[in-house]
Amino acid sequence: MHSSKVIPSASKNRQLRLDGWGFVDEHFAASPELLAWLTERLGQPEPFPSFDDSAFDPAATADGQGPAALPELGCATSNAPLDRLAHARGRGFPDLVRLRSGTVPRLPDAVARPVDDGELEALLATGDREGLCLIPWGGGTSVTGGVNPPADAAPVVTVDLAGFSGLHQLDEISGLATLGAGTTGPALEAALQTQGWTLGHFPQSWELSTLGGWIATRSAGQESLGMGRIEDLVAGLDLTAPAGRMSLPALPASAAGPDLRQLVLGSEGRFGIITRATMRVRRLPASQRVEAALVPDWASGVAAARALVQGGVPLQLLRLSDAFETQVAMTVGLGRSRFATLVRGWLKLRGIGDQACLMLLGASGSHRHADATLEAARTVTRPHGSVWLGAGPGRHWLADRFRHPYLRDSLFDVGFGTETLETAVPWSGVDRLYQAVSQALAEPGGDGERPTPVLCHLSHPYRDGVSLYFTVFFRCPQNPDVAVERWAVMKRRATEAIQAAGGTLSHHHGIGAWHAPWFPHEANADGWQVLRRVADTLDPHNTLNPHVLLDRTDRLEA
Repeated sequence: MHSSKVIPSASKNRQLRLDGWGFVDEHFAASPELLAWLTERLGQPEPFPSFDDSAFDPAATADGQGPAALPELGCATSNAPLDRLAHARGRGFPDLVRLRSGTVPRLPDAVARPVDDGELEALLATGDREGLCLIPWGGGTSVTGGVNPPADAAPVVTVDLAGFSGLHQLDEISGLATLGAGTTGPALEAALQTQGWTLGHFPQSWELSTLGGWIATRSAGQESLGMGRIEDLVAGLDLTAPAGRMSLPALPASAAGPDLRQLVLGSEGRFGIITRATMRVRRLPASQRVEAALVPDWASGVAAARALVQGGVPLQLLRLSDAFETQVAMTVGLGRSRFATLVRGWLKLRGIGDQACLMLLGASGSHRHADATLEAARTVTRPHGSVWLGAGPGRHWLADRFRHPYLRDSLFDVGFGTETLETAVPWSGVDRLYQAVSQALAEPGGDGERPTPVLCHLSHPYRDGVSLYFTVFFRCPQNPDVAVERWAVMKRRATEAIQAAGGTLSHHHGIGAWHAPWFPHEANADGWQVLRRVADTLDPHNTLNPHVLLDRTDRLEA
């Protein structure tokens, strides 16, 4: 595939779903083959309800009470019930259960929309003085409970940062672009690409999430191998907190003390609200290509991936699916047709059987550079038994990569739940962590339930380690409380397995509220206290996001 750019989505005027992922006019239906595959392993499901906004009573709210009285906030503010509901939850599994079933336990009391520094500073001063809980909102795509109003909080105001958006300055000599933190992925790339530049940061939530959200959660785009993670792309930023502002200039490097930019990265709104950032951008590549290969098994694939990265092959993207995830992809993509039988027979002759693992490899730059990179990848993977499939699977993946989250909604419709979690670990610990987490997630979720299918892929590789991304499927109970409880048991079990196996709580989704009880173990007690004191300095009255990062309360079932 040869492509000069990623085409930004025209998302400005599209309506967002209240009870699911993304836009109301976008769908990704579960194929008959996938539904048959799941039913064979899990049993027949029962459809899970969808939220009916036409039945939503504008005189009431999902939490059973009207909004609290609030002081003047100094900016545009809404307490309309549907607006509050639209800002009440992120997009994790329990969020969608609560939204679809109409059992959201707490709505924000208002949604504030500041449009400049003065309005934001006035809002933070009021919140600090009046004892409000302020929750920053970018795209609302959190899957860690980060934007959910805590039930035990004071009056809650969600701070929608859409007013802080747009390209402010492009320094083409230095390759630096200054943008508002509320700029969504498509708007950011559209502004840059019209002038021949790209940030190249494409998380799966790209169409909906914002620059500020990427920085606040220490995000990694799908092409992080070549482009770097978000912390590699941030050159400078501005942070506004109740106690004041930090304006950190854009510098290529500095030995002037600890890097405060790294302190803000991953702070999830707890230290302050990111308003703008200066990012390291690149010229649009002449070519972008993603090709695919199959390797005989997971061990061979992991060894090949490590050889590629440690050998310095300049790939843009590298992704390895385990046998289960590959089987799902092959079932959905090839089905059970005569052609599929012929393809599988040909692969078997090449030494690729039921344990085969699919590898995607991407390269970009000049056409010559992309060709040379992929040829080098073929050379490195050949001793590991790779069979090259060409660009077809890569084109398919590129076309659908931002649509994959919509599949969760179509599975909900028929009664299957699905959730993901991710971590990272040194190469020497990959097998131990893979086995431990797979076993923890595979345990049946309840009486009469069958073992849970667990899929995994390796992505975001580094010289010293790699991220593992797990996906699970299960029958979703129709009772929302039972459904959330089943998920919470699975989440606790997997989180404990990750930490016991030496992995990180999160590679790119952040800590939020749901990982926070386990965070002191990873940060260690003294490190956690350092962060606690930073929060106390910048936000002395716990006004901003008090339930994330440093809160030890288990909120998985809230």
